[in-house]
Amino acid sequence: MKKFLLMLCAVMLVFGLVKSANASIFNAGFETGDLSGWTSGGQAGVQSDVVYEGNFAAWIGTVDFDNDGYNDFTNEEGTEGYTNNWISQTVDVTGMSTLSLWYNFYTWDYTGYDEPGFEIQINGSPVLSINAADIDTTGDLDWTGWQLFTYDLTGYAGNTLDLTVYAGNTVDSSYQSWAYIDNTAPVPLPSTILLMGTGLGCIGLFGRKAKKKITG
Repeated sequence: MKKFLLMLCAVMLVFGLVKSANASIFNAGFETGDLSGWTSGGQAGVQSDVVYEGNFAAWIGTVDFDNDGYNDFTNEEGTEGYTNNWISQTVDVTGMSTLSLWYNFYTWDYTGYDEPGFEIQINGSPVLSINAADIDTTGDLDWTGWQLFTYDLTGYAGNTLDLTVYAGNTVDSSYQSWAYIDNTAPVPLPSTILLMGTGLGCIGLFGRKAKKKITG
């Protein structure tokens, strides 16, 4: 009976670990120093100057701190159309309750332009859009600071989803908007955490009992 219970505990632990491992984002914090695991288009890459955590974060759009219309990293002119600049990944969300990421949106633009200048899409549908006017207060460079975006997967029917993040200009190619992305992460369902916790607890309990028999 004890062997059966121990085996059951081990199965619960392994099953929980497998569910958690399957649900993942490759290179979630961009700590490879590049966009490995992601597809991308237009002006997008990885940098180390503006990060939420760790050493690197992704950038999307024309990063233009000196407002000269050129990308600080590539020396390219700003693009017309925010959907020209993007990063994307198909994510396995099996056993996950929430998908999250940190973003920091910057813009030189103002009311009537860059609507939106930043957008997150799930399976091709916008789930977060930010206009320049949403954060512009001075007519100069404005930014959101690091903000947490979460997407509730409760009732989500699929095992995977397509996550795409866009940033840049809308209508014109001047007064740049861009964004940084960091720490994209799926959060396990409580049932997955419970499986792993129960499995570990059972194995630990049997281990303590076995140790008492040896030392007792």
